[in-house]
Amino acid sequence: MSLPFKDAAAERRRQLAAQLLRGEEVMVTQQGAIRPANERDSNEVAITVPEGKLAAPSLYWYERDPDLFQGEMEAMNHFFPLFRPDRLPDGRMSWLGSLASGVPGSNRIWHLQVVYDHDHPHNDDYSGSIHVFPIDPDLEAIALELGQSIPHTLRHEGSGQLSICTVEDKSFKASSEHSSTAASSLAWAAKWIAAFELWMLGELSTADFDGHRI
Repeated sequence: MSLPFKDAAAERRRQLAAQLLRGEEVMVTQQGAIRPANERDSNEVAITVPEGKLAAPSLYWYERDPDLFQGEMEAMNHFFPLFRPDRLPDGRMSWLGSLASGVPGSNRIWHLQVVYDHDHPHNDDYSGSIHVFPIDPDLEAIALELGQSIPHTLRHEGSGQLSICTVEDKSFKASSEHSSTAASSLAWAAKWIAAFELWMLGELSTADFDGHRI
């Protein structure tokens, strides 16, 4: 007994889905229909697609551009070897590590997280595609204690977290050609940390810290 039309169509869809998932060899007719390669008619014009599964585009820059990822790894391992790579639950690539300013009179250790956007590299917004977040000290607590905002910090939409601004006004360009690397972002963060510590010690005025004369 033949299957009803709807059941036969459903069965054909299941077979086709299974073939595609297995990556079997198939043929494509002139109309674009997919059929098993062994069903080719001797007079039929069709092209054969060899075995292989569809390549799904990755959401993550480090999988889409392995050369860029390798360059980031080499730069970080060379300039900041104490930072270790870490992948966030949502798949974003990040680095974890610590810096010390070396400013006399300051013994603070800065525990930092450097986070790439999914679509790194880009400079589509002021903060670029790499963000440096202080884990400790807590900038929110310091700002609350001081009763004022901290110069050159950015608040990120969604998380609301404060990050260190690592893009200078005059250097910012809205183009991926000028995108930062994690190593360069950390270098700017180190400069910011030194300025912050000097500001806290009273050696740098708020006007100077806030005015890019650092």
